[in-house]
Amino acid sequence: MNAEADAAPDLLRVSLDAKATVKIGPFARGGKERVPVMAADHDFRPQATVTPVGLFLPQTDELFIYHVTSKVTSDCLVDCLEQWWEAHKTRFASITTLVLNLDNGPENHSHRTQFMGRLAAFGERHQVSVRLAYYPPYHSKYNPVERCWMTRPRLITCPSYRTIASTTRSNAAGAFWRIIGTVRCSTRWTRCAASPPP
Repeated sequence: MNAEADAAPDLLRVSLDAKATVKIGPFARGGKERVPVMAADHDFRPQATVTPVGLFLPQTDELFIYHVTSKVTSDCLVDCLEQWWEAHKTRFASITTLVLNLDNGPENHSHRTQFMGRLAAFGERHQVSVRLAYYPPYHSKYNPVERCWMTRPRLITCPSYRTIASTTRSNAAGAFWRIIGTVRCSTRWTRCAASPPP
């Protein structure tokens, strides 16, 4: 299915996944800096927690990172997808079908009726078909967005995760893949506002 999507002019492959939650605050993370950086010697209560949700386009090597400050749910993932599509659908005017690469996790597996219902509503609203391409259990590492997370340890070990604002700026800078869009953190996953890199 992936090869078909990459070859067809009217299909677009999108890889979607969330990563582990990161504590925001002046915590020691084991990274190295060129200038001395003060850090707390204990992991006190964090200022906030952020869960990165990545949306990756394998054909163009474009990564979009959404920072979510609440629990990642089926609604959260579809909201991220919908906001991304609203912001970029003019680039993909010829696309009639989205092929979603997913890892079959608890928020997005095919038996999750909330996820399937939201995707059906998304397709009907935007007049696009949605195909789900799941990776087998214990093989989520083959999901293309997982390759993007390889650079994430370099980001979370530097001081960029001291505040929510610096977290967004750091990810917008891009370390390995071309990151052309980020999302401001929101107190509700239903309202993650897209923003261009600073």
